[in-house]
Amino acid sequence: MTSQTSEKENQELIDSLNNEIDYLKEILTSKIFEEEHLLNFTCRDIETDYALKFGVYKYKIKGYKLKIKKTKRTIELIKKMVNRQEINLFNKKLEEMQPNQAKINETKINKPRLNMKEIEDHIENEFKEEDIELETETARTNILIEEHRNNLDRRVPVREIDALYKECIRKMHPDLLFNPTEYEESLFFNAKEAYEDRDFEELEATYNLIHTHKIEETPQTVEEMERFIEHLEIHIKLEEREISNIINSKPYTQQKFLLNQKKVNDYREGLVKSLLEVEKEYIKCKRELTDLKSKNNLSYKLDLTKKDN
Repeated sequence: MTSQTSEKENQELIDSLNNEIDYLKEILTSKIFEEEHLLNFTCRDIETDYALKFGVYKYKIKGYKLKIKKTKRTIELIKKMVNRQEINLFNKKLEEMQPNQAKINETKINKPRLNMKEIEDHIENEFKEEDIELETETARTNILIEEHRNNLDRRVPVREIDALYKECIRKMHPDLLFNPTEYEESLFFNAKEAYEDRDFEELEATYNLIHTHKIEETPQTVEEMERFIEHLEIHIKLEEREISNIINSKPYTQQKFLLNQKKVNDYREGLVKSLLEVEKEYIKCKRELTDLKSKNNLSYKLDLTKKDN
C-alpha cells in the first residue's frame, strides 16, 4: 500500500511538473515571438518609415559635412607644405633675381612642387573611419528603401508569416528544447532566417519539416524536470529584459514622432534647409581649394620623389 501511494505521489509530482513546463514553455514562446516581431517587423517598419521620410536627406547632409571637413583639411595641409622652410628659401632667392628672371621663375615649371598624392593619401587615411560610417549608413538606408519596394511588390502576408513562425518557435526553438540537436537548431535557424527575410514560401517549407520532426529528448526524471523549469524561468526573464530594451530605445521610441505629421513636416523642412546650407558651404570650400591649387600650380599631381633631369 505504501509503495502504491509513493508511486501515485511521484506520478502526481511528475504530472504537476509537466504542466508547469508546458505553461512556462507557452510563456517563453510568446516572449520570444514578441521580441522577434518587434525586431523584424515593428522596429524594422519604423526604421523603414524613418528612412523613407528622412534617410536620403540625412546621409546627404552627412556626406557634404564630411566633404567639407576633407576639403578644409586638404587646404590646411597644402598651406603647411607651401610654407615649409624650403619654400621660404625659394622665395628668398626669387626676390634676389632680376625682374625678368623672376618673372620666368614664377611660371608653373618653377613653382614649388608639392606632393599632392601624399596629401590625398593622408586625407584618405585620416577620414577612413568616417567614410566607412557614412557608407554603412547610406547602404542601410538604401537597403531599407529597396526592401520596402520589394515587400510592396510581393504583398507579404504578415499575419500568415507570424502564425507560422510562432509555431516554429513553439516546436523547435533551442531554448524550448531540453537538449536540442544540431539538426533541430539548424531547422529553427532556417525558419528564423526566412522570417527575417519575410520569405513566406521558405518559412512554410521549413515549418513543414519542423512539424513532422519528432523531438527525441525530453526531461524524464523529477531532477531533469526541475532543472528544465529553472532553465525556462531564466530565459523568460532574459526575454523580458530584451523586450524592455527594445521598446525603450530607437527605433521603437521614434514611432510616436513619426505618427505626428506636423512634427514630421517641420523636421523634413529643417533637413532640406540644412542640406542647402551645407551644399553652399561645400561649394565655397571647393572654390577656395581650387584657387589655392591654381595659385600654387597644383592642377596636376606633382611628386617630390621625381627628380629633375
